[in-house]
Amino acid sequence: MKLLTETNTRLTGTAILLLRCMVGIVFFVAGAGKVFGWFGGMGLQATLDIFKTQTNISAAWTYIHCYVELIGGLLLIVGLLTRLATFLLVINMLVAIIIMGTKNFFMGGAAYPFSLMVSSLVILLTGPMAYSIDAWLLNKKRISSQPIRTSFV
Repeated sequence: MKLLTETNTRLTGTAILLLRCMVGIVFFVAGAGKVFGWFGGMGLQATLDIFKTQTNISAAWTYIHCYVELIGGLLLIVGLLTRLATFLLVINMLVAIIIMGTKNFFMGGAAYPFSLMVSSLVILLTGPMAYSIDAWLLNKKRISSQPIRTSFV
């Protein structure tokens, strides 16, 4: 019964890894579609045109949006600069929610960017956990900064 009622803290790192990879893949695929036209996306020029005509967002902000999704998603997958990437992705999705508004929130509205924003916020708050390049770099730094102890006994 403990399996169903207690928190398994030993698997928290694995859970965040799965969440980080899933959210990272979603953002990377969306960004790659907007920038390169991969995965059925329209490519950068079509994205620029759509953002300009449908939302009045300038080209500069459209570039920022697209590359935050592309690079941020990749960084999330590998767990590098995780908190910076998720901070930018949370802002990116918050802007998407504001632009889309609350009309038809669940049916084709802002529910999708809201879910991605909350998932990114969870990763931002917890950090990348153990299975990440960030953790590896931090542990490497800690090990190299420890003084060498010698014993004469």
